[in-house]
Amino acid sequence: MPLAKPIIATIAIFSFMWRWNDFLWPFIVLSVRKKMTLQLALANFVGQFQINWANLLAMTVVTMIPMIVVFLALQKYFVKGLTAGGVKA
Repeated sequence: MPLAKPIIATIAIFSFMWRWNDFLWPFIVLSVRKKMTLQLALANFVGQFQINWANLLAMTVVTMIPMIVVFLALQKYFVKGLTAGGVKA
């Protein structure tokens, strides 16, 4: 099990990132605005004729915070997995 920690951490990071950034399936399925994901809210925030770039970029930074927290929490396992294959014994 100790050798599998880097693999599990890498899969957890990628799985969380893929689910967090999922756009197409929630776009197809959801019709109620209150249940939309953050990525759908960002897409709906863009107007037809104008874009409020300051608010859009601020909301984008806020949506990135959970991914950064997950990566930082699992970073040591991720790096350990990368370096374990490069060490010659």
